[in-house]
Amino acid sequence: MLQVYALCCARTSAPRRIFYPDDTTDAQIIFPVPSFLVRHEKGNVLFDTGVDCYAQQDLVGRLGERVAKNFFIHSAPDENMIDQLAKVGLKPGDITHVINSHFHWDHCGCNFLFPHARFFVQRAEMQAARAGHVTYNPFQWDHPFDYQQLDGEHDIFGDGTLVLFPTPGHTAGHQSLRVRAARGVDLVFTADACYTQEHLEREIVPAATSAWSPEATVE
Repeated sequence: MLQVYALCCARTSAPRRIFYPDDTTDAQIIFPVPSFLVRHEKGNVLFDTGVDCYAQQDLVGRLGERVAKNFFIHSAPDENMIDQLAKVGLKPGDITHVINSHFHWDHCGCNFLFPHARFFVQRAEMQAARAGHVTYNPFQWDHPFDYQQLDGEHDIFGDGTLVLFPTPGHTAGHQSLRVRAARGVDLVFTADACYTQEHLEREIVPAATSAWSPEATVE
């Protein structure tokens, strides 16, 4: 039987117009940065690693000037990867598999905590990150870890319970995860492929996405 946990790995704020391009105000929006833990009989799997858990102490040093200029951290003391895992009785060393939906700062910020895990990333995402675009910070993802680069759909344990599939648009190699939590119960973790129900229904393309492919985002 699978166990699935939602972890809050930071709360950040940013201009609302980044997520809703038709907003012309200077309003800010505060949002949680989630990670999802799946406990499977063959391992403990993380979907995304959230914001660097030391970012509040050194925003520019840990996240870079570009991110620090546009985002602010509002996290409670326990809203970080280490404390969130501890709440369910785990340490970073207990994580066996890590999935990065993509390599932006708020999805791979704590990769460094898991040097012994196997990482799953789409090959297109690794290539985009290595190309050196400004939205990717090597400090957060460029480690000598066991990165398994995927070309499309991938069944992590070969039993249909955790299946990765490409959802490009936000980035070239963005991926999502389908979790078969129980009979007739499927969960889909989409990360930045779709932020809210409103984005889905109105087909809103966030400004942050337009750097790669608005058309693929809608699709």
